[in-house]
Amino acid sequence: PAVYVGPVNKDGLFTILREPADNFVDIALKGQNKYGHILFDPNKKGYWIVDHGPGIPVKPQVYEDERGRKEKLSQFYAATGLTHAGSNFDGDTASRGTHGLGIKCTNALSNVFKVWTFKDGAWYFIEYTKGKLKTDVKKASAPKLPHRVRAKQGTIIYFEPDYTIFDKGAELDYNDVVEWCRLTSYLVPNLEVNLTGVNGKTTTYKSKGINEYIDVQLKKFNAEAMGKTFVHHSVFADVALSFANAEDVAVFAYTNGLNNRDGGNHVKAVYAALVTALRPYKNKKEEYKPQDLQDGLVGLVNAKIAAPSFNNQRKDELIDSRAHDAIYPLVLKDLTEFFKANKTLARRIIQRAVDLRKKTADFLKDKKLLKNVRAASKTMSDKFSDVNNSKTPIGDRELFLVEGDSAAGPCKKARDKNFQAVFALRGKPLNVMDATKDKINANKEVSGILAGIGLGSNPKNPGDIRFGKIIFLADGDVDGKHINTLLLTLFWKFTPRLFKEHRVYMVIAPEYYANYKNKLYFGQTKRAVYKQIGTMKGVEIKHLKGHGEASVEMLEQYAFNVNQRKLLRIMPPESNAEAKEFERLMGKNASYRQTMLGVARDEK
Repeated sequence: PAVYVGPVNKDGLFTILREPADNFVDIALKGQNKYGHILFDPNKKGYWIVDHGPGIPVKPQVYEDERGRKEKLSQFYAATGLTHAGSNFDGDTASRGTHGLGIKCTNALSNVFKVWTFKDGAWYFIEYTKGKLKTDVKKASAPKLPHRVRAKQGTIIYFEPDYTIFDKGAELDYNDVVEWCRLTSYLVPNLEVNLTGVNGKTTTYKSKGINEYIDVQLKKFNAEAMGKTFVHHSVFADVALSFANAEDVAVFAYTNGLNNRDGGNHVKAVYAALVTALRPYKNKKEEYKPQDLQDGLVGLVNAKIAAPSFNNQRKDELIDSRAHDAIYPLVLKDLTEFFKANKTLARRIIQRAVDLRKKTADFLKDKKLLKNVRAASKTMSDKFSDVNNSKTPIGDRELFLVEGDSAAGPCKKARDKNFQAVFALRGKPLNVMDATKDKINANKEVSGILAGIGLGSNPKNPGDIRFGKIIFLADGDVDGKHINTLLLTLFWKFTPRLFKEHRVYMVIAPEYYANYKNKLYFGQTKRAVYKQIGTMKGVEIKHLKGHGEASVEMLEQYAFNVNQRKLLRIMPPESNAEAKEFERLMGKNASYRQTMLGVARDEK
């Protein structure tokens, strides 16, 4: 089963629900359907998928198997029970299926699988049990649907998953279905997508199309489009990109309608296609990096791929290599045509990238600071423990900025030396927001931090950063939070692109911990720790005052183990106004901070 539906957990259950739902989307994309309905049966066992499409053909047709044997079978049986015989698997059609199986996966993994279709003026019915034919094609009446839903035409599917195949306790996540319905309504203009839960409550999703999604996002980010929206629909992806005056990248990633918080190979494919498509409009003397072209992008990328591979159970990132290979050439073809018709927009995008590169490299113009940074890189071995494996890609490397030597020592032992580095901070960094150049140049901590992240280490590109993630690990007290704020100020002053590229993080350290039966438990509250353990009897919960008090084992679990730790990603300001507000907050104007905190003196 995993070959076709991925993990046999809640994600696999979602896949076998999505397969028949994708069919009514395919029909809508062909202009033959405007209605789709997903119903959770009150029996809490099964699910209904209803459409108002043209129905499935039922007349006999000759089919040939892999051995060349021919047999005349009903097209209705072929579409529901014969593998690789789906009518939607067509390279010239924006079908959501990618393996030619579709609802046959649902059939194979269901205890009960029933299909009714209205064709040639009559209803026809077929039924399977555990993937095997139970009732062959015959004429029938329309089924009585739950929650008073009626269907006069189209196709109706009812199935009950075979839970002996799926993981014990696996349940379909209702929120996944909600997310899929919402996104689908944007991807297919004027398609009415209905979702009815077990309780009978129905929610309807309908939009004017992908441009409506873009308009919502632009409004959210208080941005305006620079030109037309690029839209791409193909067998393997749905893509919509608006090139706007936003301050950040706001391209939301999905796979089969489910959100991928950290993007993945499908998004990388689109970005790579963007770089290639814009290359003809670049002048030789203009300097920018590929990621600079992403600034101000607003949109979505939805990959459509069977049994996709993700980096974790939360599906944060699509790591399936098939996505890049399938999506890149198709999107590149459409982007190339798009920019041919919108040459002025292409030039504006490139000019913005050039301007961004100049802005983020301003600190390199200060030769004295650059000299100090390079000098610091040669003398900081006592507080900087670098990654040991030189072959580790930059994107996979992590640098931890740790408060104090007491925490740095155990952190160096807790880290994975193959991709994690540790930099020990000596006290609070200088507030560089309004500091003079002389004061900044004289501050060894500033030079050391900038050297630690790799600035100035590459003679050809001194602005390069050597780490994919820069992670703050300061204590949770007032001093620790102040240090984090000063670090944010430093990076915003000298390398604002780090925020736009999603490279700045903080460890969400636990407040409490317990060592119960030789196993560590962590939580933000005592109650959370007790809940994890499952008992209060014989449990001693302690407060974690600072990382210097933590053991190597504790640090390894809550800070360095990528599967257990919790990180907070620091996003850039969403507008110039927000950026100015932060700069004023960290500036010399004390009265502004007093007013913001509500402690300003009464001028009267």
